[in-house]
Amino acid sequence: MPLVRFAQRVIQTTLALDPLANLPRTGWRLRGVVPCESIAEHSYGVAVVAMLLVDELRARGEAIDGELVLRMALLHDAGEVRTGDIPLPGKSPALKRELEHAEASFVEATLPPPQQEAWRAVEQGDSLEARVVKAADKVQMMIKVLAYERQRGAMLEDFWHNPKNFDERGVAAAGEVFDAICEQAGRPRPRAHAGAQ
Repeated sequence: MPLVRFAQRVIQTTLALDPLANLPRTGWRLRGVVPCESIAEHSYGVAVVAMLLVDELRARGEAIDGELVLRMALLHDAGEVRTGDIPLPGKSPALKRELEHAEASFVEATLPPPQQEAWRAVEQGDSLEARVVKAADKVQMMIKVLAYERQRGAMLEDFWHNPKNFDERGVAAAGEVFDAICEQAGRPRPRAHAGAQ
């Protein structure tokens, strides 16, 4: 019987997350990038960036749980199966709370406990592992900006001026990647103003 429960859990979890492959990253579509990456493609990209950051942090002598980072990266947008991808500029505080509740409800009702725990940990954002995933999320997005501008001639100017898009979460290696992205794009890296949050 345990084998059947395990097999069913694999099928149910995979089917529950499958819609992420067809849900577009809305921020790209709003800026005329069609077709654009899906939420699942984004999560894969975040996992790749996170993996590379983990390797670099280990090379620098940091102790970090790489398996947990990859679990978090793969699941960080799992709740968007329920809500879709709603960009930050469109989120009022009330809407943000409702979206967080809807996403948490989906995760709790759908994912097995170890995956729920990984998702919650990245949402809290306190651990080094969670900060690496949060930084990787922004790094992947800015690499995608670079790719869409180069490959498709997209005009994504607003991304380059928002310091929040370059939030390294205290992970110096991520900051180095942001600097390299800006150097390749021939743009200055925006910095948060003193007193800004």
